[in-house]
Amino acid sequence: MKLRSASTVVATLVGVLVIAGISVQAASWDSTTLKMNPVKGEAVAYDGSGCTAPGAQGYFVFIDKPGVTYTSVGWFNDKASCITIAPRTRVRIYQHTNFKGSTLNYENSDYDAIMQKELTGWWNDTLSSIKVWTMP
Repeated sequence: MKLRSASTVVATLVGVLVIAGISVQAASWDSTTLKMNPVKGEAVAYDGSGCTAPGAQGYFVFIDKPGVTYTSVGWFNDKASCITIAPRTRVRIYQHTNFKGSTLNYENSDYDAIMQKELTGWWNDTLSSIKVWTMP
């Protein structure tokens, strides 16, 4: 049995999805701004203020996807200082894991612009779980 490289398998899968008419989108890295650019249904949390990730490290992408939950953000627990929210996307940040404790809600109803929010006061370095929804 001949094994294919991971890149060949991914390229084939993307090609099949495009032919089937299924849109394949995901946050993309911008090396000029040092930020991830989330697409509809995504949010990106950063461990530094200004929502930047020097060295392309210190961020976590959250996606609204069936079957995916963020009851715990794992290694990113209590590290977020800033969050960007894609157009037509809503998020609820939780103070504790398993969607417990205080909450903070953001809704980006814009059709084009990415929303950026600094997590200030005691919310800085407090995010432990999060929910992300795509808006119609």
